[in-house]
Amino acid sequence: MQAGQMNDVIDQATGLRNLFGQHAAPVHVLCCPERPALTLPLISDLSKAMVARGNTVMWVDEIDFAERELWPLPCKVKFDLSKSLQGLETLDKGVTPLQPTLWYGLSLHTSRIGSPSRTLSERLMKSGFRFDSVIVSGATNKPESFSHYGSRIHCTAITGCDNSELQQTLTWLKQAKAHSSVASVSLVLAGKSETLAHGMQWMEDAGREKLGQAQPLKLLGSIETQITAAPLSSLWSRQPELTDALMNHLLIH
Repeated sequence: MQAGQMNDVIDQATGLRNLFGQHAAPVHVLCCPERPALTLPLISDLSKAMVARGNTVMWVDEIDFAERELWPLPCKVKFDLSKSLQGLETLDKGVTPLQPTLWYGLSLHTSRIGSPSRTLSERLMKSGFRFDSVIVSGATNKPESFSHYGSRIHCTAITGCDNSELQQTLTWLKQAKAHSSVASVSLVLAGKSETLAHGMQWMEDAGREKLGQAQPLKLLGSIETQITAAPLSSLWSRQPELTDALMNHLLIH
């Protein structure tokens, strides 16, 4: 590595510690219980688009290697984010700059943290550098991690409209509420036009009965069923209106 490149890395790490403001960043968890890897290219695109608009973003990635569908990590990782959340490593070793205002943390083991710890949002706020959003590629089987990211979590679920898929999504949302204070629940539904209404009604009924959801669920958009089976590399580029709606949702919450 040349001296100039090394200095850039040092400057970015120092920036994480020194540029934060005093407002905790909202935490958004995006999850597709049926196909967890769907959120990897989605959040990659969304975070870059948000940075292009002048936002500072932390991307937290929970997706296990076996579920990534060979989607690569966006950078080399020194330590799992859980090490920093437990205080075993400094925060700048648990996250990596992809751009000066876009940071990435691999969080495969955060759900295993048993003892109370300061949340990621608290650590970011106290480090002096203001982040606008923390966006999590959520794994289906790690709801215990939510309490370590922030005090209030915004959940967005991508789900098909078959009853089995809806039930799987409901189970994930119930687990999320059991481990964190859920501030909002939003949906992206995959299905044909005649099944979308069924899926939305099913989730609204379940939200009132099973989740105790006082606020109405928000439908951010829909996609055709076959799109969810498309290759990851091209899936979201074919949905510009939906990705714009998702980005606006992330920006206003």
